[in-house]
Amino acid sequence: MNPNEQNDHKIRFSDYFGTSGSRILSVLFGLLAGGASALFLGFLIGVLIGAIVTLLTSFILPYLLYRADIPYEALKNAIVAPFIFDERVRFTVRGGRSVGGFFILTDQSMIFLSVEQGKHRLELSREDVKSVVLEEDRYTIRIFLNHTQFIQVVSGVCIEMYDVLRENRWIAN
Repeated sequence: MNPNEQNDHKIRFSDYFGTSGSRILSVLFGLLAGGASALFLGFLIGVLIGAIVTLLTSFILPYLLYRADIPYEALKNAIVAPFIFDERVRFTVRGGRSVGGFFILTDQSMIFLSVEQGKHRLELSREDVKSVVLEEDRYTIRIFLNHTQFIQVVSGVCIEMYDVLRENRWIAN
């Protein structure tokens, strides 16, 4: 996203409907349901049931994801700075619990948002962040606040996130 653009946080169902993850899961559920049905009810009935499950899942799953992100829309609209990076992640909060939410990077701050297990909003400035480490598994980033305190971020886009942090000088080379 271009940092000079206006933040567009309006969530649209079509954004969720077209994701490859929901399509893959829909087909997988359809194959499992159709295969199990074919074993007990015959091949044609199994194909029919598999197709129906795939079709239903391809609408239900994106809708559930869409509904899960609606509470974040108002929280994101409260942030006035342009977003450099905006992605769904899991991160640790006080007490070591892991919650799902969003990681938002602006030019001056890292923002963690979650409405899971209560509302959580943590905003870190460049001075708050001492170091950022990409773990060997490539799906975990640790953001150190001092020598003992850190925020652990888990996501499938950690490599991408780490590169964006480095490009925007959040990580010393």
